[in-house]
Amino acid sequence: MHDVEPLSPEDATLLCATAPEAQLQIGALCCFEGGPLRDTDGGLRLDDLRDHVAACIHLIPRFRQRVRHVPFGLARPVWIDDVDFDLSHHVHDAVLPAPGGPAELRRFVADLLGRPLDPDHPLWDLWLIDGLDDGNVAVVLRAHHVVADGLSLLRAAIALLDFDADPSPDPPPDPWTAASEPCPAALAIGALAHRRRRQLELLVDAGRAVLDPRRSLSLATSILTGVTAPPTAPRTALTGRVGTRRDFLWASVSLESMHRLARSRGVTINDVVLAAVTGALRRHMGDEPGPSMDRAPKVLVPIGDAADGHGGNRFSFVVAGLPVHLEDPGAVLDHVHREMSTRKTSGQARRMLRLFSVVDLLPVPLLRATAPGVLARQPLVNLAVTDLPGSEASLYLLGSRLLAMHPIVSGVGNIACIVGVLSYGDRLGIGLTVDPDVVRDPDRFMADLIGASNELCGLAAP
Repeated sequence: MHDVEPLSPEDATLLCATAPEAQLQIGALCCFEGGPLRDTDGGLRLDDLRDHVAACIHLIPRFRQRVRHVPFGLARPVWIDDVDFDLSHHVHDAVLPAPGGPAELRRFVADLLGRPLDPDHPLWDLWLIDGLDDGNVAVVLRAHHVVADGLSLLRAAIALLDFDADPSPDPPPDPWTAASEPCPAALAIGALAHRRRRQLELLVDAGRAVLDPRRSLSLATSILTGVTAPPTAPRTALTGRVGTRRDFLWASVSLESMHRLARSRGVTINDVVLAAVTGALRRHMGDEPGPSMDRAPKVLVPIGDAADGHGGNRFSFVVAGLPVHLEDPGAVLDHVHREMSTRKTSGQARRMLRLFSVVDLLPVPLLRATAPGVLARQPLVNLAVTDLPGSEASLYLLGSRLLAMHPIVSGVGNIACIVGVLSYGDRLGIGLTVDPDVVRDPDRFMADLIGASNELCGLAAP
């Protein structure tokens, strides 16, 4: 019998809840110095890049595995080695049309994010993009969210980069041979055995909760709170059923200004980012008809823990209200800090994490049939904001220095707007991913976000 590895509950739930044609993709848009990434004829060093990825990919095991569904949906899908693994399926080059400015790069990234990744191969790709009008080279790394959450994808990206422009060569990795693909019967038996063990663990955990008065009271309180006071979100122009089209905008702000503000106010960088999003939302919602300031928009904030070394998702999340009714930026920041501190210590993240256990309790085909529709009508969240710590040190690819990095996280369900931030060097890179059929003026939202960030940073003592 083959030893198959089921997707984690988080990964399997994400896969069930997203439509194949509108995937939840994450990644990054990076800008590199152009010279070292070109050969003597001026062309992109695509073959060298593939050789470089081949030498590093043993550090990212998920990048050589694909998802296989268990026959008849008897259990969670599993990870298997791709017996036909070929980097030409994953590492590509492209040239932007003239004049190669930000508008052309934006269209390229938007078109790329609108295309689903091929489920017959590992769910990631890497694009080397020439034709930029400034002579630099762009790189886009993207992956399906089941392959990695933000933290583990960032670690994967750093595994492909160097901390020196001319690093010492690493010893060659051991040769890799894909494990043979299990037959359907072996796959079903192994996956079912894992499902039964997992159901037994859940049953034992539930029994302990019943026998422990404190845990029983906590569980009952959580259930009653959820029933009597559901944290529904108000209607805003940022929320609507997400289709297949995407748009992506990027910018950056001073990381030192953010740090100076955070230190002076006793808050976190994440608090500052959420306060800036609140300021942008206030300006955005102020143009909407009706009493749009009466209820706080709800933001989903992932809390990651990529601890297993393989990628995938080990995250939970909290949902917090953003105080758009407050005008003073300092009051907004203080309110956000208190709100996030309360959410992080309230146990909400642990309760949210239990939601993913549903994949081991309900039939997988039922989840795949119903979860996308449920997610498209969820009433709890308006948008998502994710904050990733990057690298203070300079990074290099084939001797080319990384100049800037902006995170990409695409929306699903009816969460049509996701703001990602990622620190690199002395800048905080911002990536805004939207469904342009829902979010009608993302350029203005980005401008409002930068304006609110600058206004907040002005609160810090020089």
